[in-house]
Amino acid sequence: MPPPILQKQAIGTGFILYGIALLLTQMPAPVFAQSSGAEAGETANRDTAAQTVEWRGPTMRARGRIYGSFESIEPPGRAQGDPRLNDTYLRRADVTLRGSLLENLGYYFKSEFMDGELDIRDAYIDYDAGYVTILAGFLDPIDEVMIPAYREFMEGASMESFAPGNQLGFGLFSEGDYWTVYAAAFKNTIAGWRVEEAGATYSTRFTIAPPVPEGYLLHIGAYASLRTADDEEELFRYSARSLLRTGERFVDTGAVADKEMLLGMELAGNIGSASFESQCAVIRATVPSSEFHSYLNGCYISGIWTLTGESRNYGGDGFSLLDVDRPVFEGGPGAWQTGLRYDTIDLSDGAI
Repeated sequence: MPPPILQKQAIGTGFILYGIALLLTQMPAPVFAQSSGAEAGETANRDTAAQTVEWRGPTMRARGRIYGSFESIEPPGRAQGDPRLNDTYLRRADVTLRGSLLENLGYYFKSEFMDGELDIRDAYIDYDAGYVTILAGFLDPIDEVMIPAYREFMEGASMESFAPGNQLGFGLFSEGDYWTVYAAAFKNTIAGWRVEEAGATYSTRFTIAPPVPEGYLLHIGAYASLRTADDEEELFRYSARSLLRTGERFVDTGAVADKEMLLGMELAGNIGSASFESQCAVIRATVPSSEFHSYLNGCYISGIWTLTGESRNYGGDGFSLLDVDRPVFEGGPGAWQTGLRYDTIDLSDGAI
């Protein structure tokens, strides 16, 4: 790991680069041809590429976000007069490009700056075949009910780290009025900007949002994945840190497993301006030196109340961008929320 001074220099450079990028994204989006379709990724299918209803040529849309934090920590046993541990840092910054190349062929690219490094977060194309959408590239094996860009709690729950990271592969996505189905297969990955060897992953997810009275929402989902480590790849590691990024990992198995099966359930809903969401998952991990499996589990439940009255937006298979009724730049109060989350994780079982 680079010394702290180099990390701060890298973070400073990242702020400058992404500041420029964000200024560019505030300019009118370069659109080579107008389309009458919905702007994908906001209130429709969230992070799918831009879709068109009437094709008039290629399109491109850009956006960016910056997440920062200030933390002040009281060390145990701090003597009177000793300084507190204060830190200001860039948590994450990203720039996204999306659009369409042909009538039914879209693209999506996201770069992310985090922990002093610039990485590719997503990079894929998708083809809308009518009854199914085919995706190819650097994809998420399991789409989340709450993607980071639209998360009310800036820090993800501990068990959300169970889901495998992005890999190179193919996916199939289909949806109806009240349901979605996603299945994918992967091999190898991208680290930084290089393709690297990685094990195989097979995953699937389905969701259902049954009809409910106006002002209400119910979302039910389930997902599963099978993952094996490559011969040359480091074994799988499971860990969680405190909600402070500067905090230590309070549970950490080290690199222990060469195979895993993940099963998860998700439940979410709205009642007017109040909403809830919950996920629980279990991993059956195989340790090479043991003939028994280890079962690791995690769960969280959270509630959000939007004080200014808005309901959380829902698109396709999860929550998306909140529509603010009275934005600050139009003389309103903006959107204000309060929330509470309970989060638990257990990484001790069998050989682990």
